[in-house]
Amino acid sequence: MKFSCLQENLNKGLQIITRAVPAKGSLPILSNVLISTDNGRIKLAATNLETAITTYVNASIDKEGSITVPAKVLKELVANLHPSTIEIKMDNDILHLKSDNTKSKLNGTDAKDYPELPSISKDETSLELDPTVFAQAVSMVTFASSMDESRPIFTGVFITYEKGKMVLAATDGFRLSEKSISVGKSDAKKFTALIPAKTLAEVSKVFASSTSPLKMILSENENLALFSSEDTTIATRIIDGQYPDYKKIIPTIAPVKAVFNAGEFLEAVRLTTVFVKEGTNNTIKLRVDPEGLIKISSLNNETGTHESEIPAETEGEMLEIAFSSKYLLDFLNNVKGEKINMEASSNSTACIFKTDVTEDFLHIIMPIQL
Repeated sequence: MKFSCLQENLNKGLQIITRAVPAKGSLPILSNVLISTDNGRIKLAATNLETAITTYVNASIDKEGSITVPAKVLKELVANLHPSTIEIKMDNDILHLKSDNTKSKLNGTDAKDYPELPSISKDETSLELDPTVFAQAVSMVTFASSMDESRPIFTGVFITYEKGKMVLAATDGFRLSEKSISVGKSDAKKFTALIPAKTLAEVSKVFASSTSPLKMILSENENLALFSSEDTTIATRIIDGQYPDYKKIIPTIAPVKAVFNAGEFLEAVRLTTVFVKEGTNNTIKLRVDPEGLIKISSLNNETGTHESEIPAETEGEMLEIAFSSKYLLDFLNNVKGEKINMEASSNSTACIFKTDVTEDFLHIIMPIQL
Protein backbone atom coordinates (compact mmCIF):
# COMPACT_ATOMS: atom_id res chain seq x y z
CA MET A 1 0.00 0.00 0.00
CA LYS A 2 1.27 3.45 -0.93
CA PHE A 3 -0.59 6.76 -0.99
CA SER A 4 -0.38 10.47 -0.18
CA CYS A 5 -3.00 12.73 1.39
CA LEU A 6 -3.39 16.06 3.16
CA GLN A 7 -2.61 16.14 6.87
CA GLU A 8 -5.86 17.97 7.70
CA ASN A 9 -7.97 15.37 5.90
CA LEU A 10 -6.29 12.40 7.56
CA ASN A 11 -6.41 14.13 10.93
CA LYS A 12 -10.14 14.78 10.60
CA GLY A 13 -10.79 11.17 9.66
CA LEU A 14 -8.78 9.82 12.57
CA GLN A 15 -10.53 12.13 15.04
CA ILE A 16 -13.85 10.63 13.90
CA ILE A 17 -13.08 6.92 13.87
CA THR A 18 -11.06 6.79 17.09
CA ARG A 19 -14.31 7.49 18.95
CA ALA A 20 -14.99 3.77 18.46
CA VAL A 21 -11.62 2.64 19.86
CA PRO A 22 -12.19 1.21 23.36
CA ALA A 23 -10.13 2.51 26.26
CA LYS A 24 -9.62 -1.09 27.33
CA GLY A 25 -10.48 -3.78 24.83
CA SER A 26 -10.89 -7.51 25.34
CA LEU A 27 -8.82 -7.96 22.18
CA PRO A 28 -5.51 -6.07 21.80
CA ILE A 29 -6.16 -5.45 18.11
CA LEU A 30 -9.22 -3.34 19.00
CA SER A 31 -6.79 -0.61 20.04
CA ASN A 32 -5.79 -0.38 16.37
CA VAL A 33 -7.40 1.37 13.42
CA LEU A 34 -7.86 -0.29 10.06
CA ILE A 35 -6.45 1.54 7.03
CA SER A 36 -7.25 0.30 3.53
CA THR A 37 -7.58 1.51 -0.04
CA ASP A 38 -11.10 1.52 -1.46
CA ASN A 39 -12.16 2.78 -4.90
CA GLY A 40 -9.49 5.46 -5.15
CA ARG A 41 -9.83 6.66 -1.56
CA ILE A 42 -8.51 5.70 1.85
CA LYS A 43 -10.94 3.96 4.17
CA LEU A 44 -10.39 4.38 7.91
CA ALA A 45 -12.25 2.16 10.37
CA ALA A 46 -12.40 1.27 14.06
CA THR A 47 -14.67 -0.86 16.23
CA ASN A 48 -15.25 -1.85 19.85
CA LEU A 49 -17.40 -4.82 18.74
CA GLU A 50 -20.59 -2.95 19.67
CA THR A 51 -20.09 0.11 17.49
CA ALA A 52 -18.04 0.56 14.33
CA ILE A 53 -17.15 3.81 12.59
CA THR A 54 -15.85 4.10 9.03
CA THR A 55 -14.93 7.23 7.10
CA TYR A 56 -13.24 7.98 3.79
CA VAL A 57 -10.32 10.30 3.06
CA ASN A 58 -9.39 11.59 -0.39
CA ALA A 59 -5.91 10.48 -1.40
CA SER A 60 -3.60 9.87 -4.33
CA ILE A 61 -3.14 6.11 -4.36
CA ASP A 62 -0.10 4.49 -5.97
CA LYS A 63 -0.55 0.97 -4.61
CA GLU A 64 -3.49 -0.89 -3.05
CA GLY A 65 -3.30 -2.52 0.36
CA SER A 66 -4.43 -2.56 3.99
CA ILE A 67 -2.97 -2.62 7.50
CA THR A 68 -3.92 -1.98 11.12
CA VAL A 69 -1.82 0.27 13.37
CA PRO A 70 -2.13 1.56 16.96
CA ALA A 71 -4.90 4.16 17.00
CA LYS A 72 -3.56 6.38 19.78
CA VAL A 73 -0.07 6.71 18.32
CA LEU A 74 -1.25 7.39 14.78
CA LYS A 75 -3.89 9.88 15.92
CA GLU A 76 -1.44 11.88 18.05
CA LEU A 77 1.28 11.74 15.40
CA VAL A 78 -0.91 13.05 12.58
CA ALA A 79 -2.51 15.68 14.82
CA ASN A 80 0.93 17.13 15.61
CA LEU A 81 2.22 17.24 12.04
CA HIS A 82 2.21 20.53 10.14
CA PRO A 83 -0.55 20.99 7.54
CA SER A 84 1.05 19.53 4.44
CA THR A 85 1.03 16.43 2.26
CA ILE A 86 1.79 13.16 4.05
CA GLU A 87 3.36 10.30 2.12
CA ILE A 88 2.42 6.91 3.52
CA LYS A 89 3.54 3.46 2.48
CA MET A 90 3.40 -0.04 3.90
CA ASP A 91 6.41 -2.33 3.99
CA ASN A 92 5.44 -5.75 5.32
CA ASP A 93 3.65 -4.85 8.59
CA ILE A 94 5.34 -1.48 9.09
CA LEU A 95 3.67 1.80 8.14
CA HIS A 96 6.05 4.55 6.99
CA LEU A 97 4.93 8.20 7.18
CA LYS A 98 6.87 11.09 5.66
CA SER A 99 5.92 14.75 5.90
CA ASP A 100 8.14 17.80 5.36
CA ASN A 101 11.28 17.03 7.37
CA THR A 102 9.81 14.22 9.51
CA LYS A 103 9.83 10.46 9.11
CA SER A 104 7.98 7.94 11.26
CA LYS A 105 7.54 4.18 11.40
CA LEU A 106 4.60 2.45 13.06
CA ASN A 107 4.59 -1.26 13.77
CA GLY A 108 1.34 -2.65 12.46
CA THR A 109 -0.64 -5.88 12.21
CA ASP A 110 -2.02 -7.76 9.24
CA ALA A 111 -5.45 -6.42 8.33
CA LYS A 112 -6.76 -10.00 8.15
CA ASP A 113 -6.53 -10.16 11.94
CA TYR A 114 -8.93 -7.23 12.39
CA PRO A 115 -12.56 -8.09 13.30
CA GLU A 116 -15.03 -8.04 10.43
CA LEU A 117 -16.88 -4.73 10.27
CA PRO A 118 -20.69 -4.91 10.44
CA SER A 119 -22.68 -4.22 7.31
CA ILE A 120 -26.28 -4.48 6.19
CA SER A 121 -26.82 -6.65 3.14
CA LYS A 122 -30.27 -5.22 2.46
CA ASP A 123 -31.91 -1.98 3.58
CA GLU A 124 -34.99 -3.22 5.42
CA THR A 125 -35.98 0.18 6.78
CA SER A 126 -34.49 3.58 5.97
CA LEU A 127 -35.29 7.22 6.64
CA GLU A 128 -33.67 10.64 6.41
CA LEU A 129 -33.16 12.92 9.39
CA ASP A 130 -32.06 16.50 9.85
CA PRO A 131 -28.66 15.91 11.55
CA THR A 132 -28.88 19.03 13.72
CA VAL A 133 -32.42 18.30 14.89
CA PHE A 134 -31.58 14.66 15.58
CA ALA A 135 -28.41 15.60 17.49
CA GLN A 136 -30.37 18.00 19.69
CA ALA A 137 -33.00 15.36 20.39
CA VAL A 138 -30.34 12.81 21.29
CA SER A 139 -28.65 15.20 23.73
CA MET A 140 -31.99 15.78 25.46
CA VAL A 141 -32.61 12.10 26.21
CA THR A 142 -29.34 10.17 26.47
CA PHE A 143 -28.40 11.64 29.85
CA ALA A 144 -31.43 9.88 31.36
CA SER A 145 -30.19 6.43 30.32
CA SER A 146 -28.38 4.09 32.69
CA MET A 147 -24.63 3.38 32.77
CA ASP A 148 -25.24 0.05 34.49
CA GLU A 149 -24.30 -2.66 31.98
CA SER A 150 -26.02 -5.29 34.14
CA ARG A 151 -29.32 -3.76 32.98
CA PRO A 152 -28.65 -3.45 29.24
CA ILE A 153 -32.19 -2.40 28.33
CA PHE A 154 -31.81 0.81 30.34
CA THR A 155 -28.49 1.67 28.64
CA GLY A 156 -30.31 2.30 25.37
CA VAL A 157 -32.54 4.89 23.76
CA PHE A 158 -35.90 3.50 22.68
CA ILE A 159 -36.80 4.84 19.25
CA THR A 160 -40.27 4.51 17.75
CA TYR A 161 -41.36 5.71 14.34
CA GLU A 162 -44.80 6.05 12.79
CA LYS A 163 -46.34 8.35 10.19
CA GLY A 164 -43.41 10.76 9.85
CA LYS A 165 -42.84 11.12 13.59
CA MET A 166 -39.93 9.73 15.59
CA VAL A 167 -40.00 9.50 19.38
CA LEU A 168 -36.80 9.02 21.39
CA ALA A 169 -37.03 7.94 25.02
CA ALA A 170 -34.48 6.99 27.67
CA THR A 171 -34.82 6.00 31.32
CA ASP A 172 -32.70 4.53 34.08
CA GLY A 173 -35.73 3.58 36.14
CA PHE A 174 -35.67 6.77 38.23
CA ARG A 175 -35.99 9.42 35.53
CA LEU A 176 -37.21 9.60 31.95
CA SER A 177 -36.68 11.87 28.96
CA GLU A 178 -38.86 11.81 25.85
CA LYS A 179 -38.46 13.92 22.71
CA SER A 180 -40.39 13.79 19.44
CA ILE A 181 -39.12 15.02 16.06
CA SER A 182 -40.40 15.07 12.50
CA VAL A 183 -38.76 12.84 9.89
CA GLY A 184 -38.07 13.63 6.24
CA LYS A 185 -38.03 10.93 3.58
CA SER A 186 -38.84 7.43 4.77
CA ASP A 187 -39.91 4.08 3.39
CA ALA A 188 -40.81 2.89 6.87
CA LYS A 189 -44.38 2.39 8.02
CA LYS A 190 -43.69 1.72 11.67
CA PHE A 191 -40.77 0.42 13.71
CA THR A 192 -39.18 0.34 17.14
CA ALA A 193 -35.47 -0.04 17.95
CA LEU A 194 -33.41 0.09 21.11
CA ILE A 195 -30.08 1.76 20.27
CA PRO A 196 -27.16 2.04 22.74
CA ALA A 197 -27.17 5.53 24.23
CA LYS A 198 -23.37 5.72 24.00
CA THR A 199 -23.54 5.14 20.26
CA LEU A 200 -26.24 7.76 19.74
CA ALA A 201 -24.15 10.25 21.70
CA GLU A 202 -21.31 9.66 19.24
CA VAL A 203 -23.71 9.93 16.29
CA SER A 204 -24.86 13.33 17.53
CA LYS A 205 -21.28 14.58 17.97
CA VAL A 206 -20.03 13.32 14.60
CA PHE A 207 -22.97 14.47 12.49
CA ALA A 208 -24.28 17.54 14.37
CA SER A 209 -22.65 20.00 11.95
CA SER A 210 -23.25 17.96 8.80
CA THR A 211 -24.91 19.85 5.95
CA SER A 212 -26.23 16.68 4.32
CA PRO A 213 -29.21 14.61 5.51
CA LEU A 214 -28.49 11.89 8.03
CA LYS A 215 -29.61 8.50 6.77
CA MET A 216 -30.74 5.90 9.30
CA ILE A 217 -30.95 2.28 8.16
CA LEU A 218 -32.29 -0.60 10.24
CA SER A 219 -32.01 -4.34 9.75
CA GLU A 220 -33.91 -6.43 12.28
CA ASN A 221 -32.66 -9.65 10.66
CA GLU A 222 -29.04 -8.63 11.20
CA ASN A 223 -29.84 -6.75 14.42
CA LEU A 224 -28.04 -3.65 13.16
CA ALA A 225 -28.61 0.08 12.82
CA LEU A 226 -26.54 2.32 10.53
CA PHE A 227 -26.24 6.10 10.55
CA SER A 228 -24.50 7.68 7.57
CA SER A 229 -23.91 11.10 6.06
CA GLU A 230 -21.39 12.26 3.49
CA ASP A 231 -18.27 10.07 3.90
CA THR A 232 -18.91 8.63 7.37
CA THR A 233 -20.95 5.68 8.65
CA ILE A 234 -21.59 4.58 12.22
CA ALA A 235 -22.92 1.05 12.70
CA THR A 236 -24.20 -0.37 15.96
CA ARG A 237 -25.95 -3.42 17.27
CA ILE A 238 -29.58 -3.14 18.35
CA ILE A 239 -30.11 -4.07 22.00
CA ASP A 240 -32.27 -7.15 22.52
CA GLY A 241 -35.08 -7.11 25.05
CA GLN A 242 -38.50 -5.70 25.81
CA TYR A 243 -38.46 -2.01 26.70
CA PRO A 244 -40.77 -1.11 29.60
CA ASP A 245 -44.06 0.64 28.85
CA TYR A 246 -42.83 3.98 30.17
CA LYS A 247 -46.03 5.76 29.14
CA LYS A 248 -47.70 4.29 32.21
CA ILE A 249 -45.63 6.40 34.60
CA ILE A 250 -46.37 9.72 32.88
CA PRO A 251 -48.89 11.52 35.11
CA THR A 252 -52.17 12.49 33.50
CA ILE A 253 -53.33 14.64 36.42
CA ALA A 254 -51.08 17.22 38.05
CA PRO A 255 -52.92 19.63 40.39
CA VAL A 256 -49.72 21.36 41.50
CA LYS A 257 -48.07 23.47 38.81
CA ALA A 258 -45.24 25.99 38.79
CA VAL A 259 -43.53 28.09 36.13
CA PHE A 260 -40.19 29.70 36.94
CA ASN A 261 -37.01 31.07 35.38
CA ALA A 262 -34.62 28.31 34.27
CA GLY A 263 -31.46 30.31 34.98
CA GLU A 264 -32.57 31.27 38.47
CA PHE A 265 -33.54 27.68 39.23
CA LEU A 266 -30.20 26.36 37.95
CA GLU A 267 -28.30 28.84 40.11
CA ALA A 268 -30.37 27.92 43.17
CA VAL A 269 -29.87 24.19 42.63
CA ARG A 270 -26.12 24.67 42.17
CA LEU A 271 -25.83 26.69 45.36
CA THR A 272 -27.85 24.16 47.32
CA THR A 273 -25.80 21.29 45.92
CA VAL A 274 -22.72 22.77 47.61
CA PHE A 275 -24.28 21.61 50.88
CA VAL A 276 -25.27 18.22 49.52
CA LYS A 277 -23.12 15.23 50.30
CA GLU A 278 -22.42 12.75 47.50
CA GLY A 279 -24.03 9.36 47.94
CA THR A 280 -27.23 8.60 49.79
CA ASN A 281 -27.65 12.19 51.01
CA ASN A 282 -27.47 13.98 47.65
CA THR A 283 -31.03 15.15 48.12
CA ILE A 284 -32.49 18.64 47.92
CA LYS A 285 -36.00 19.73 48.81
CA LEU A 286 -38.33 21.89 46.76
CA ARG A 287 -41.24 23.68 48.37
CA VAL A 288 -43.89 24.96 45.97
CA ASP A 289 -45.55 27.84 47.78
CA PRO A 290 -49.02 28.99 46.68
CA GLU A 291 -47.88 32.55 47.36
CA GLY A 292 -45.68 32.42 44.26
CA LEU A 293 -42.35 31.07 45.46
CA ILE A 294 -40.16 28.02 44.99
CA LYS A 295 -37.91 27.33 47.96
CA ILE A 296 -34.88 25.12 47.32
CA SER A 297 -33.11 23.79 50.41
CA SER A 298 -30.52 21.20 51.45
CA LEU A 299 -31.31 18.19 53.62
CA ASN A 300 -27.75 17.37 54.71
CA ASN A 301 -27.00 19.03 58.05
CA GLU A 302 -23.46 17.69 58.43
CA THR A 303 -21.93 20.58 56.49
CA GLY A 304 -24.55 23.20 57.19
CA THR A 305 -27.80 24.34 55.64
CA HIS A 306 -28.80 26.42 52.66
CA GLU A 307 -32.03 27.76 51.23
CA SER A 308 -32.73 29.75 48.06
CA GLU A 309 -35.98 31.32 46.93
CA ILE A 310 -37.04 32.11 43.39
CA PRO A 311 -40.29 33.68 42.17
CA ALA A 312 -42.75 31.43 40.36
CA GLU A 313 -46.23 31.33 38.94
CA THR A 314 -47.86 28.62 41.03
CA GLU A 315 -51.14 26.76 40.98
CA GLY A 316 -52.56 24.35 43.56
CA GLU A 317 -51.77 23.63 47.19
CA MET A 318 -48.40 23.79 48.91
CA LEU A 319 -46.13 20.86 48.06
CA GLU A 320 -42.83 19.75 49.54
CA ILE A 321 -40.96 17.31 47.33
CA ALA A 322 -37.37 16.03 47.28
CA PHE A 323 -35.13 15.10 44.34
CA SER A 324 -31.61 13.95 43.60
CA SER A 325 -29.57 17.10 43.02
CA LYS A 326 -27.65 15.27 40.29
CA TYR A 327 -30.84 14.46 38.39
CA LEU A 328 -32.00 18.07 38.53
CA LEU A 329 -28.63 19.36 37.32
CA ASP A 330 -28.49 16.78 34.53
CA PHE A 331 -31.87 17.96 33.30
CA LEU A 332 -31.06 21.67 33.55
CA ASN A 333 -27.68 21.28 31.83
CA ASN A 334 -29.11 19.39 28.86
CA VAL A 335 -32.16 21.44 27.92
CA LYS A 336 -32.71 24.94 26.60
CA GLY A 337 -35.29 27.53 27.50
CA GLU A 338 -35.93 30.55 29.68
CA LYS A 339 -38.80 29.00 31.62
CA ILE A 340 -39.29 25.66 33.35
CA ASN A 341 -42.75 24.18 33.74
CA MET A 342 -43.10 21.81 36.69
CA GLU A 343 -46.16 19.61 37.22
CA ALA A 344 -46.75 17.30 40.19
CA SER A 345 -49.56 15.54 42.00
CA SER A 346 -47.80 14.46 45.22
CA ASN A 347 -44.38 14.10 46.81
CA SER A 348 -44.33 10.37 46.07
CA THR A 349 -45.30 10.25 42.39
CA ALA A 350 -43.49 11.17 39.18
CA CYS A 351 -42.93 14.88 38.57
CA ILE A 352 -42.96 16.37 35.06
CA PHE A 353 -40.53 19.04 33.87
CA LYS A 354 -40.85 20.87 30.54
CA THR A 355 -39.35 23.99 28.96
CA ASP A 356 -40.98 26.91 27.19
CA VAL A 357 -39.01 26.59 23.92
CA THR A 358 -38.76 22.85 23.37
CA GLU A 359 -41.85 21.35 21.83
CA ASP A 360 -42.74 17.68 22.15
CA PHE A 361 -40.39 17.17 25.09
CA LEU A 362 -40.85 16.13 28.69
CA HIS A 363 -38.60 15.00 31.49
CA ILE A 364 -39.77 13.02 34.49
CA ILE A 365 -37.98 12.57 37.80
CA MET A 366 -39.14 10.24 40.55
CA PRO A 367 -39.03 12.01 43.92
CA ILE A 368 -37.12 10.80 46.97
CA GLN A 369 -39.17 10.04 50.06
CA LEU A 370 -38.82 12.74 52.69
